[in-house]
Amino acid sequence: MKKKLLYCFSLLISFVLLAVSLFFNFTYSSFDSNKVKEEVANLSSYNYAGRLPGSNENLLIGELIRKSFTDSKLVPLNETYSEDFTTLCPIKTNTIPYLTISSNGIVIEDLKYGVDFKEDMLNFKKNSVTFSQSDTVNINTNSIEVITTDAEKYLFYVAKDNDFSFRSSFMSDFPYNMAIMINTNTYNKILDSVRAGLDVSVHVPFTTEEKTISNIVGVLKGSNSKLPPLVITSHYDHLGTDGLGNTYNGALDNASGTSFMLELQRSLSTYAKPKRDIIFVALNAEEFGLLGSKKFAETNKDKLEGAEVINFDMIGSENYPITFMLGEKAKDTDSKLLKSVEKLSKKYDTPYEIEYKDSSDHASFTNAGLDALSFCHSDMTKIHTPNDKVEFINTDAIDSVYTIVEAKIKDSSYGNITVFFHDKYSILIFSFLFGILVAAPFANKKKCS
Repeated sequence: MKKKLLYCFSLLISFVLLAVSLFFNFTYSSFDSNKVKEEVANLSSYNYAGRLPGSNENLLIGELIRKSFTDSKLVPLNETYSEDFTTLCPIKTNTIPYLTISSNGIVIEDLKYGVDFKEDMLNFKKNSVTFSQSDTVNINTNSIEVITTDAEKYLFYVAKDNDFSFRSSFMSDFPYNMAIMINTNTYNKILDSVRAGLDVSVHVPFTTEEKTISNIVGVLKGSNSKLPPLVITSHYDHLGTDGLGNTYNGALDNASGTSFMLELQRSLSTYAKPKRDIIFVALNAEEFGLLGSKKFAETNKDKLEGAEVINFDMIGSENYPITFMLGEKAKDTDSKLLKSVEKLSKKYDTPYEIEYKDSSDHASFTNAGLDALSFCHSDMTKIHTPNDKVEFINTDAIDSVYTIVEAKIKDSSYGNITVFFHDKYSILIFSFLFGILVAAPFANKKKCS
C-alpha cells in the first residue's frame, strides 16, 4: 500500500513538474532579432523625420514606447510613464539661407547653400552674422574663428573631404553662437574678402526654442523591490532634418538600441517575475549632451542606489566586436558589471573590446556613482549622416549582443529554478521521468508473468 501511495505521489509530482515546465515554456515569448530589425525600420522611417527632441515626431516616438510598456504591463517608476524636463531645442525657420560677400551693401557674390556652405547643428544662439576686417578674424589651418566687436563668437570650419552630410549633436552650451561648415573654396573666399575690406554675411534657417520633452520609464516589478534594481536604457532621439530637407534617420544611432530594448522588455514581460525590479528607460536628448540620462539619474538618485545600468547604443553592425563602453571616471574603479559581461563574452566566444569614453548615456550614471556601461557596435562609417539606414542593420550582430545580455540578466535577476523551468531541457527531463513512471507498472507486470 505504501509503495502504491509513493508511486502515485511520484507520478503526480512528475506530472505537475512537467505541466509547470510546459506552461512556462509555452507562455514565454522569446527574444526575436527579426522583430528588432522591423522596429528599427519603423523608428528610423521618414514618418518620424529623424526624431529630433522638441519635434512632434519625437513626441510620437515617446508615445509609441509608452504604449509598448503598457502593453507589456510594465508600471511607472513614479506617477506617470513620462518624466518631463525642459531644454533648448533647434527649430527650423521658414527663412532662406545665404552666405554673401558685399561691398557698401551691394552683393558681389552669393554662395550656394548646400554646396559652398551649410549649418552644423552644434548651436543656433544666433542664426545671422555680418563681419569684416573691423572684427577679430582668427585664421586656423581648417577653420576661421570670428569674434565680432560685441564679443560674439562664430565658427566656420572646412568639412572633411568637403562633405556636408555629417551632422553634429546639438550643444546649448557650445561656446560659439553658430557653427558653419564650408568647403575649401569658401574658406579662401572668406579670407580674401576680409583682407580686401569686404563684408561677409551669413544666415541659416534655424533658431532655438525651449521645449518640454520626456524620458519614458517602465518597471518590470520584481519579487523584492528593496533589492538594487537593474536599469536598462537606450536613447530614442536623433538629429531630425537639415535645411536642405535631408532626413537623419538614425537607424543604427539609435533606433537600434531602442528597438533592442523594446523587444527585450516585451520578451521578459512573458518570463517569470524577476528577483529585483528591472527598470526600462527610453532616454531623450542624448544627442543634446546626454541630457535625458543626466535628468533621470538626478531625479531618481535614491531609487537607483546600488543599481547596475546597461545602456544600448548602436546595436547591429556586422563584423564589429561588441564594445563595452564605460565612463571616463570608471577607469580607476572595479566594475563588477564589466567583469560579469567579460566573463560571459569569453564563455560564448564573442569578440569584444573595452573603451572608457563619455560618449553615450552610461556616462551620466557613472558620474552619479553607479556601475554602468554601454553595449555598442562602434561602427562610425554612417552615423550622423542620411545614410544611417535600416538596410545596414544585421540580425546576427543583434543576436550576438542578446546572447550576452540574456545570460547577464538571468544570472543577476532570476533564480536558478526559474531559469531551469523556462529551459526546454526541463520539458525533456520531466517528460522522460513521467514516461518512466507511467511505464513502470507495465514493466513490472511483464516481469512477473
